[in-house]
Amino acid sequence: MSEKKNPRVPMQEKKSTRVRKEEIVQASLEILGSKGVGSLTIAAIAETAGMSEANIYRHFSGKKDIYAAVAGFIGSEVMGKAAAIAGGSRKPLEKLETIFFNHIALIQEHPGVPRFVFSDDIHLGYRDVAETLAGHIGTYVQTITGVIAAGIAEGDFQPGLAPRETALTLLGMVQMTALRWTISNASFELRPEAEKLWKNFTLLLR
Repeated sequence: MSEKKNPRVPMQEKKSTRVRKEEIVQASLEILGSKGVGSLTIAAIAETAGMSEANIYRHFSGKKDIYAAVAGFIGSEVMGKAAAIAGGSRKPLEKLETIFFNHIALIQEHPGVPRFVFSDDIHLGYRDVAETLAGHIGTYVQTITGVIAAGIAEGDFQPGLAPRETALTLLGMVQMTALRWTISNASFELRPEAEKLWKNFTLLLR
């Protein structure tokens, strides 16, 4: 009589703290995008991330800590990537175009980003997080300002441009488009709208 072997149950691979934190941030962005900041509870994050509330608390002390992580994600994805692009070897116009459309693509992929950035709950209730966001935006403006100044110096852009004000114009294009898209419940396609704005912006540069 052959011995009956019990089937082995595969053990779930233990994920690293970094991976778990990323999953929690992504779950938070999903909730922010569909329901807004007011619906971002630990219970909702746990359900969306497919883990227990206790597991959330193993990685974050509470909502403020999660908000800080979301702000960090935005800083990395928008400002960090912009700095990397600015430091590359492409021409200034190509750099600006890549920075602009990368930002638009992030908003398209993560609608929770503009809901978070524009939220009064964050601005008024979590000043540390709001100040972090403000710092990221300031760095972003400085990065774009540097690219525009280089374009003027290289003769690619018209000499009468004010680099900082032109950088703020570019950022304003992103923010206003994101705000319109968010409050209209994504009633229009972001990319075609961004392409029209970009085409017009290039006329200002040259």
